[in-house]
Amino acid sequence: MKKYYAVYIGLMLSVFSIGSCLFYSQIVLSEAVTAFLFIVTLTAVGCQDMKSMIIADKWSAVILGIAMISCLTMPELPLYSRMAGLVCVSVPFLLIALLVPGSFGGGDIKLTAVCGLFLGWKATLVSAVIGIFLGGIWTGCLLMAGKIGREDSFPLGPFLCLGMALGIYVGNPLAEYFFTI
Repeated sequence: MKKYYAVYIGLMLSVFSIGSCLFYSQIVLSEAVTAFLFIVTLTAVGCQDMKSMIIADKWSAVILGIAMISCLTMPELPLYSRMAGLVCVSVPFLLIALLVPGSFGGGDIKLTAVCGLFLGWKATLVSAVIGIFLGGIWTGCLLMAGKIGREDSFPLGPFLCLGMALGIYVGNPLAEYFFTI
């Protein structure tokens, strides 16, 4: 996975560029800068997790700071949604990690918590599903190609980061769609 850094970085920056063009009818500079900082930080987190399978606490602290700034730059997202986003994915991840050792790392749990503060609960749920789905596809491809075995572990962080980056733009619309079905 280490050889895919450039592809991953390009993909994350493309998400920002395309998302900004498509989903912001009038670009508000403060929102665009905040989203850009969030995606650049997620890119760094994903690259570090690809390299070491560890998400350092400093990245969660940086995203926490960006989430606090987003309370000012993106005030349309209510505080209750942000607080619910803090726990809606991270608490289930924590419970699964306690019940099934090795399933999720502490970095993944903290990452989903602070991203939830940034995105709100609806976008965080959708983002986590997207990330887990993409990670599952990647792992399935590696299993079928014989590159890894069933007992091998892989970093989930890059896929969660990609899902969270996509969640900025498609998280709430997808959540609204699925919650009204």
